[in-house]
Amino acid sequence: MALYSGQSTCTELSDLKIFDEQYPKAIYFRNVENSAANTSISYEKWAKRWSKLDGMVVKALDEEIPGRSKEAQKKFIQYKKDNPSKLMLLHFNGNARDPNFDFDAFHGEDWTYFVGTYSEGAIDPSDTVITVNDTQVFKNSDDIVIVPVNNMGELDWHKSEQVKLLSITNESTIIVKRGVFSTKARAYKKNKAYLAAHVSQPAIAPGSSQALWRYNFSNIIAQGGMPLRLTHNLMGYLGSDKALSSFDGVEFDVLADTRGLKHPSRKTPIDYNYDGKASKLDVLYQQKYSQGVHLFLSSLRSELGKSKLILADGNEANQQREFSVLNGIESETWPSHWDNQVEQWSSGINRHLFWKSRSYSPSLNYIKLGKVPRKKGPAQSPTENLRRLRMAGALFTDTIIAPAYRPRGKGIDNWSEFVGDEKNYNTWLGKPLSEMQYLKPEHDDTVEFEVKSKELHLNKNASLFGLSKRNDKEINIVLKFKLSNPGDITVIAAVSSSSNIKHKDRVNYITISPNEDSEQKNMTWSDSLSFDSRFYFKNLKKGQNTLTLTSDADSVELANLEIRYGIEIPYRIFENGVVIANPSRKVVKVNTSKLSSFQASLKGEGLKAKELTINAKDAVFLSFEQ
Repeated sequence: MALYSGQSTCTELSDLKIFDEQYPKAIYFRNVENSAANTSISYEKWAKRWSKLDGMVVKALDEEIPGRSKEAQKKFIQYKKDNPSKLMLLHFNGNARDPNFDFDAFHGEDWTYFVGTYSEGAIDPSDTVITVNDTQVFKNSDDIVIVPVNNMGELDWHKSEQVKLLSITNESTIIVKRGVFSTKARAYKKNKAYLAAHVSQPAIAPGSSQALWRYNFSNIIAQGGMPLRLTHNLMGYLGSDKALSSFDGVEFDVLADTRGLKHPSRKTPIDYNYDGKASKLDVLYQQKYSQGVHLFLSSLRSELGKSKLILADGNEANQQREFSVLNGIESETWPSHWDNQVEQWSSGINRHLFWKSRSYSPSLNYIKLGKVPRKKGPAQSPTENLRRLRMAGALFTDTIIAPAYRPRGKGIDNWSEFVGDEKNYNTWLGKPLSEMQYLKPEHDDTVEFEVKSKELHLNKNASLFGLSKRNDKEINIVLKFKLSNPGDITVIAAVSSSSNIKHKDRVNYITISPNEDSEQKNMTWSDSLSFDSRFYFKNLKKGQNTLTLTSDADSVELANLEIRYGIEIPYRIFENGVVIANPSRKVVKVNTSKLSSFQASLKGEGLKAKELTINAKDAVFLSFEQ
């Protein structure tokens, strides 16, 4: 039999096992790639190793890691053909790419550059030593663009040349390698060349020194500009009868909703309107960045249709808000990228429930559960309790789990929460019989609070708070309250918001922070429809406390706003078991008789344990007695 036997027909999304109402759900996250790219490992051996879970998300093109379009891609295509009910999702860098990959698909102005400098004197095609006005705008090993300047002082990007900076000789001289990436070394008139460094990120591929160039989504013109060129480029792979047409869709890694004007690598600002100057026009063009991202995703959705999934990173405030286009998000770590202690539990729950209810149908979200990043030092494996707590968050929100490390020697696909009482991965919990519920705290007191703000409008029955932006400043109000004893609180409200923005589907964020504690700042997305949100805060002090609410909306409404005192214990009932979480910082005891309201639907089945002790920031996964 031939090793690779051609393409499969397009799988209907409804045929994918990942959309069954059985839990837990799990897929592989890129751990399959290195062995797939290894030509010494047969397809049969590789496929057998990675067959347990319900699919995979993989790098299958060379935009970030050279070589993925060869052996690895062949194995992925064959795997999808042999396993049509398993998810096969392309992982693609939505922020930057290796310019060696399909360089000709883009124009010179489709990349983002720092404000640069101008040449002194003329430049011949053979010149590698170039004199410029200021070499401080460069750093060693920069990729640089040279753009001719016409007699009107305008930059002619259609004739731009890409060069590699080899060294900075002094304050006015650089040495470069000319005409790289298929561009032509040109002649430039005296003082008529503009040179600027690419905004880039270091190479990701092992052994590669080529930086990844950042896209400029602000480059929107009547014909679509850079966003439509990126769509066209991707359709050359994902479109009908193309190499990856059998894939079920694509997930865009690090695709930001917007980008800043500055970059931590240098003092020079970013030239979003690519005119060679730092000016207020860059601010205006920077504001088009999210419009360009919207154009790109909308055009790709139009080309791919409803039969393909489109996802993007979504666990940070500057990441995706394109709910009308995207089927869901990847959360790389959870609740957010830098919250390695799960202090912002509510943010993760609110975010995933909002995506579940608002995303393009069918909704599909997944959480990568791997080593957690640190701002200093290498990423570390999470503690066992925090891994379990994150898994509970996924199960509470109908989210897929993508295991990406081996805890305590276990295989990546045989965690105890995946196997239940069996040896291999299975959907042992079964179908959910409820949404996420909350056990009533022992001290379930309603906390009185007061709000004083010029932005506030209170209706007659005090059940609806209306907040409006003033003087074009972000909404910012403070709720004041007192606690008779130190402890935990939960803020509960049905939130909605509106904004005067250019595309109607854009949503807003709302954050609440206790006592200016940034580690416990929790958020939710918000739009014109009411969304039930919860904000859980731990270990607040006795006496006076404050909650600071901020939002980028023009107006916000909070209906039935309450502050409740007590530890919050969420749980969810499934056909074959129950998952109970303790996101607090304290050990709690749970009497399972409090779940008795569900016993009728459980046909008399009981829990194996009647009284549970759940450690701080931990979760339990219990099966019912048969």
